[in-house]
Amino acid sequence: MKFFITILSALFFISCATAPPANKPVIADSVKIEKNKQTAVLNEVGATMRTAQSIEKLGRDMNSYRLAGDAESRRTCNLLMEDRRREIADLETKIKNLPENFHSQLTPILADLNECVSCSKQAKESCVKARASTNKVIKEIYP
Repeated sequence: MKFFITILSALFFISCATAPPANKPVIADSVKIEKNKQTAVLNEVGATMRTAQSIEKLGRDMNSYRLAGDAESRRTCNLLMEDRRREIADLETKIKNLPENFHSQLTPILADLNECVSCSKQAKESCVKARASTNKVIKEIYP
């Protein structure tokens, strides 16, 4: 019995000597939680940027309909424009839900995207601007 009590006492003292302070795991957990939040935000920003790039590409792909003079091409262009603008409206909602620093960086891209998916003759120029703006923001956020 003495031997058992001696071993228990020794184990107790060893565990107390090597155990971290009680608040240490809480600090580590709060740091991990904050990093996870930041990672989640960056992932959401990345997804938002990929959506913007996808819409810009769809706008470029509309160029053949913009240049064609026939009524069928104009009608197709207008239908595509309506669909793309709905996608931009969804993108705008996602951007508004991001933290302010990202919101303010991404919002200016929306105007160029709206023009990029239009059926106007200047739409291609707006697609170039939208791509440049998107790439600039990506480089700023992910250096």
